[in-house]
Amino acid sequence: MRPLISEFSYGYALTEEIVSYHRHKMKVAPVFPSLYKEGKDGYGYDVSIDVLGIPVFLQFKLSDYMKGSKKTKEIVHKLFTGSFYRMHLRSSEKSKQHDLLLKLEKQRNHVYYVTPLFYEITALNEHYINKEIVKNSAFIPPSLIGVIPDNDEHHISFQATGKPFYIFSEPRELGILPSYETVFEDLSFTESQYPWDTITSDMIRILRDSEILSDESFSLLIERFRNQPQIQQVAYLAQVFFDSQLFVASRSS
Repeated sequence: MRPLISEFSYGYALTEEIVSYHRHKMKVAPVFPSLYKEGKDGYGYDVSIDVLGIPVFLQFKLSDYMKGSKKTKEIVHKLFTGSFYRMHLRSSEKSKQHDLLLKLEKQRNHVYYVTPLFYEITALNEHYINKEIVKNSAFIPPSLIGVIPDNDEHHISFQATGKPFYIFSEPRELGILPSYETVFEDLSFTESQYPWDTITSDMIRILRDSEILSDESFSLLIERFRNQPQIQQVAYLAQVFFDSQLFVASRSS
């Protein structure tokens, strides 16, 4: 069954909750490139070039709810009993999305697919009111999925965080489905200042190597970035080319 909630609604609810979640341990803030106005202070997360905090890239993805009928592959292979979820990955023939996120993560960045463990609007409203959107979401790093070597359609199957999850078309176990706690416990705040300029150049190199940025587009991009803070450059690249939302996590003072 297709999800009965929108990706926008889920992303909004999740973002709001992440900002307030574990605030006593860390501060997490989203960065929206559209909030930056050239020549004006006070727009966006921070208009200074030097930013304290660690970037986290999240791509919001909805999942189909599967009732667990006897003919579904997951039940046939005896991976699950009862209902479960499927998160679909775009084929590499149609999109380089997964490959881009995988390469971004390999540059020692924190990158995750985030998908809800619910599919109905009533569940979204209930979890939002009870501040349990984060608790009922899975955070999957692209590296756990790995390289997809063909142009076929694939999907990730799972039931709940803390339990095994799998990739199809042919079933392969990917490990234990990670939760929010697993993700943010992995963050290291040993560096007082993160090299944002390196992230920008890494992202541009990934896009050029993947033949997504032509020479002309590259020149236009460099012109657009003139006098823009590094954090806004990263936020723009994340949303426009990597289809992900940039967050900045820092230790609470």
